[in-house]
Amino acid sequence: MNKLHLIVEGEGDALALPVLVRKILSNNALDHIQLTRPQISGDVRKVFKRLGDFMGYGLKNGCPILWVLDCDDKIDDLVGCPVRHVANLRAAMERQEIHQSQPVEFAFFTKEFESLFLAEQHAIKDFYRLPGTLEIDAGAVLRRDAKGEISKLLGKDRGYKETIDQAKLAARLDLPTCRAVSRDYRHFEDAILRLCNPQ
Repeated sequence: MNKLHLIVEGEGDALALPVLVRKILSNNALDHIQLTRPQISGDVRKVFKRLGDFMGYGLKNGCPILWVLDCDDKIDDLVGCPVRHVANLRAAMERQEIHQSQPVEFAFFTKEFESLFLAEQHAIKDFYRLPGTLEIDAGAVLRRDAKGEISKLLGKDRGYKETIDQAKLAARLDLPTCRAVSRDYRHFEDAILRLCNPQ
């Protein structure tokens, strides 16, 4: 297969995730894979409500689908769990008899995609020209507002702007570091490779 369709949560993700996916593809000698225009689904609550609509539209592209979401929401008073969300989404697809004419993978980033920037650290320090010795609180990755945590690092003069900064940060991510520090990233990368390089 020479195409991949992305379904993402928001506008910033629609700009940033293709940058990161292309970087991963290039790193794995899969530059021939083309990305379709990303589809925006909203958060996981909206996805559960309109799963059939989103999946139907995505499958029209006639290629594998990678659906990337944040995992920061409580559903039925349970804190979001990527494994549980994926199991529930697959069960919902079966209940709704959604015909999967193409392979579909789900990838969740615990709390939110920007948490990866806080875990990897190099991209933030490089893009915002922060001191290399700056210590980023390890707990920031686990808190809900990763965007706010990034803004705190920048001081009063500048805040994190999702639709401007996110793609530029994604382009600066060091993939081996991401792999080392983030289980969510490892799953995300594995999902891309399963879809684009099936054995």
